[in-house]
Amino acid sequence: MEKTEHTLALKEAKFEFNELFFSITDQDSTIRSGNDVFVRISGYTKEELIGSFHNIIRHPEMPRIVFKTFWDYLQANKPIVAYVKNKTKQGSYYWVLAAVFPLKDRYISIRIKPNTKLLAAVKELYPKLLKAESIGGMDESARILPELLQALGYDSYELFMNDALLQELNWRQNNVSPSIIDEDYHVLSPYLKKLKSVYGYSRELMSRYDEWFEKIDLFTQVKSTFEEKGQKLRELARDIVFLSLNASVSSYKVESGGETFGVLASDIRFNAKENETLINRIDTIVQNFSDALNTVIFAVAGMRLQIEMVTYFIQEVSTKNSEIQMPELIDNISDLVTLVSQYADKFKQLQITLDQEIQEALKNLNQLEQQMMYLGYIQIYGIIEAAGSHDESVRFGVIFSQLKSLVHETTTEIEVMQKIGGRFSAENRNMIEKSKEIDLRLRYLKEEISAIMQYEE
Repeated sequence: MEKTEHTLALKEAKFEFNELFFSITDQDSTIRSGNDVFVRISGYTKEELIGSFHNIIRHPEMPRIVFKTFWDYLQANKPIVAYVKNKTKQGSYYWVLAAVFPLKDRYISIRIKPNTKLLAAVKELYPKLLKAESIGGMDESARILPELLQALGYDSYELFMNDALLQELNWRQNNVSPSIIDEDYHVLSPYLKKLKSVYGYSRELMSRYDEWFEKIDLFTQVKSTFEEKGQKLRELARDIVFLSLNASVSSYKVESGGETFGVLASDIRFNAKENETLINRIDTIVQNFSDALNTVIFAVAGMRLQIEMVTYFIQEVSTKNSEIQMPELIDNISDLVTLVSQYADKFKQLQITLDQEIQEALKNLNQLEQQMMYLGYIQIYGIIEAAGSHDESVRFGVIFSQLKSLVHETTTEIEVMQKIGGRFSAENRNMIEKSKEIDLRLRYLKEEISAIMQYEE
């Protein structure tokens, strides 16, 4: 008997890459519903699952700190993504990437089968957390979790989970063909025939979200470029301030014409301080913009997964011998579509925020560009004055040559940020316009679901 249990514990349950499953729970994790794939993989009957706590499928090799992180996010009304190893009723296991979204008084968890290098990293990370818990309890695993994530290149769990969702969805999109219902499919139930139009709209929405999902590379590029160039601008600003101080000190050493160099040094110092103030303002905008982009990237990936779940669920109940009852079917689709709609509304607000942030960033970058032009004029005048100076010890020519280099470097960084920022601004405004089309299709989708509910009544 023990040998059989051990064999089952080493056996992976069947979970195909093209499959998705979901469960809907109350806020205390009591299972309210789930689709056929969830029931099949769990090994339990639907009757055994409904009304049970979700930890009925919890695997003993899952660190407790992961579930604490789950609840910390959910109780803050924030979605969360995590790699989870689950256990079936028979004792075998299966890995999922679980994305859990709060919705009113419940949680919707959508799971896909993971298959990226991050899963391999997690399989090495979780035993370390378990060992820490065995030594010092959950406090110890909570202490080392940030260290382990940093070793993987992530400064926070949020950045880790965002990247995990992106990587897994990218892999799915490139390697998994979604199931599609034939246009002339036949079902026995007249109620399910009503789902055909719902399915059509969900397919359209999935296609639209695919277009947005493909923009994530641009979002990521803008984010990394603004962060990198913002950091570079801060370094250059400090260098210019330091050079202005050096110029001021050197001006006192000039025996003839020192007043002129003193004025130039004062102008450099004043301009440098203004630049530093402006760059600090840009830095704050960049941080806000970066945070908003992180949220947008997650929202786009989340919506893409949500609408695929809607489409897959309709395909599942329409072409297979599903035992789901019509009221539960409609409740599930209604909840899933409401979730998509909720994120679509959130995404629209984020787009507006991004537009405001990028316009503010571009305005400040333009001001900084103008100030660098003025600093360039000072540098040119300084070179001319230095050429006429007979005091070789001061070497003002070297100072103004260094200033020329700093002005050029700063201007180059500004131009890169302006270029990619302008491209993003145009793309974002185009997407805001396209959001109106998505709103229309979401409205049609909801109307079809409402019509089915009335038909059922």
